Parts: sequence; C-alpha cells; structure tokens
Amino acid sequence: HPLPLLVGALFATYYHLLVAPAPSYYQSLFLSLGSNDTAAAHLRALTVRPHLAGTEANALAADHVVSTLSSLSFPTRVTPYEVLLSYPVGRSLSLSAPGRDATAFALVQDTYPGDPYAAASAEVVPTFLAYAASGSAAAEVVYANYGRREDYAYLASRGVNVTGKVALARYGKVYRGDIVKNARDAGAAAAVIFTDPKDYTPGKAFPDGPWMPPTGVQVGSTFKGVGDPTTPMWASSEGCERVSVAKAMSTHDMPGIPALPVSGRDGEEILRLVGGDVAPEDWQGGDGAPVYRLGPGPAVLNLTYTGNETIATIQNVISVIEGKEEPDRYVILGNHRDAWTFGAADPNSGTAALLEVWHIQLLYVTPLF
Repeated sequence: HPLPLLVGALFATYYHLLVAPAPSYYQSLFLSLGSNDTAAAHLRALTVRPHLAGTEANALAADHVVSTLSSLSFPTRVTPYEVLLSYPVGRSLSLSAPGRDATAFALVQDTYPGDPYAAASAEVVPTFLAYAASGSAAAEVVYANYGRREDYAYLASRGVNVTGKVALARYGKVYRGDIVKNARDAGAAAAVIFTDPKDYTPGKAFPDGPWMPPTGVQVGSTFKGVGDPTTPMWASSEGCERVSVAKAMSTHDMPGIPALPVSGRDGEEILRLVGGDVAPEDWQGGDGAPVYRLGPGPAVLNLTYTGNETIATIQNVISVIEGKEEPDRYVILGNHRDAWTFGAADPNSGTAALLEVWHIQLLYVTPLF
C-alpha cells in the first residue's frame, strides 16, 4: 500500500535531518582545517611575476600547481591546448584640440617607492584590450557614458552622431567587449575605455589605500565568445579542425574596431577638452572631475593599435578527488590561472584557495557521520 511507503520515506527524511549536522558545521569544519599560512605560501609562489597566458611564466605557475597536487598524492595530469591568443605589438594615443598642442599619452601604470614587485613590473604586458582590431583612427571624441546600447540611443536622441568618431566610454555596468561592440555598432571608428575614479576609487587610492590609483588601467579580453576563437564550440584538441585566424577575427563576437584602455587620469584629461551639450547628471564623474560633455569634439583622439593574434600553448591542470558517496557524479571546481599582471586577487586568490581545498581533503578523510 502506498501510505506505509510514504510514511517510511517521511520518517527516513526526518531522521536524516535529526542526525545530519547543520550547514554551519561544515563551514566551521572547513575553516578549522584550513591554513592561512599554506594558502599565503601558494599565493606568493603563484604571483612572484606576471604570468600571461601562453608564456613561460604561466607554464611555471602550472608546474607549481602540478607539483603541489602530486605531493598530496592526488591523480593529476596536464593537458596542453593550442589556442588563439592576442598580444600587443604597438599602440599609441594622442589628444589634440584647436589652439592646443597635441598630447601623447604614456599609456603606462606608475610604480611606487617601496613596492617589492617594482622590478618585476617590467615584465607586465603593455596595457591593451585583447582581440581588438589592428588599425588607426583620428577623429573627434564622443562621450558615451558606460557604452551601453541605451547610452547610444540617448546620444542619437540628442542628435549626437557617433559615425566615424572615437567613442570614449567608462568601465562598469557591462562587459568591456560589449562596450567596444556597441561602439562599433553605433558606427564609431575606434573606442577608448577609461576607469572612472567615481566608480573605482571610492576611498584612498593605492599606495595610501586599497583603491585604483590615478594611473591604474583595467585590461582584458574583448572577445564575446567562449573558448578558442579558432575552434568555436568544440575543443582545441591536437590535430583538430580550425577556422582561419582571419575568419575568427572577423566574426561578430570580435570587437572589429581598434580599441584601447586608459586610466582615470587620462580619461578625465580627454573629457576636459570635449565640448557640446552637458551630459546628464548620471553620466557625470565624481568630486574633482571636469564637467562631462557629450561632444563631438573639439577634442580629437589619434589612436593606433597593432595586435598579434597567434596560436600559443596553454596548460590545463586536472586533478581528481574521488568521492565516498555517489562517486559516479561530478562536482567541478576550477579557476583560470593566467594573469595579465601578478594576479594576486584575480585569479590566483582562487588558485590558492583550490590548492588549500585539496590540502584539507587530505587532512580530513573520516566520514562525518
């Protein structure tokens, strides 16, 4: 009869709830077994130098992960993949306006006295946006707020023509790849993205505080797809079929126009020379910022970018902890290991945490109940 079965199932569920530890128990257990010292040691080892994807430095970071997991006696393997990566070859940006000499931006991030990593910072890749199209543009500036579709719709409603201009937008709200793509779709010849202090420096800037310093630049990919652009939706296995680099770079997932990232200081310098109507209040900067105007012009940006899209080798490190219950089911943990700079926060705080999870698993092997 179904009623006894139902009663039995309810009793089993109730009994399980009675004997199972509260969720907070597992959290406390995890924290008690972990070691800040061990995690910190991993983080230092992984971030001793910049380790961009496809470089020797990132292969060495993979070696650290492999040696750590192997020393803990977990099955570990490295699977290499050949993928399309993007590196900068050259870039320049200058600002001019009627009655004023042109200003060439240095496009570098300052180092600070006493920084123990200052010497290694010479290995940091120049600031760029991966997969941006190679090319040049010299045109008046249009300010596009966060570079969203609705921002370009607003510009159109105000009679601001973006076609052939250089779109200046600030980071935030949407993915940087969408910022460049939306500029392209609006007809811009190029895009520049700046880090507005209003959004990224709410307190004291480094080195006096934790926030983005005036010359800090956000970098990253502008590719909107997933995985290797030359193997769309399939794995980049050895000997696999690939589309050409030219075809991969011409897809709608690529930005399609030249683009550069700049600092908050450089972004505000550009905006000081932009005229036209005053931008809405929610388009404005923070305290001490100039009045943001829509343009176009009279500020003119001369932008040049040359990139190198090339097939390079990356390493996927895979290790397995076999479960005690339902070992045929999978829980996948992971994070990327490569970093455009040193990667202490993104991504290697995650790498260090994952290595500590493996260490905790080795320490704790007794069933909970």
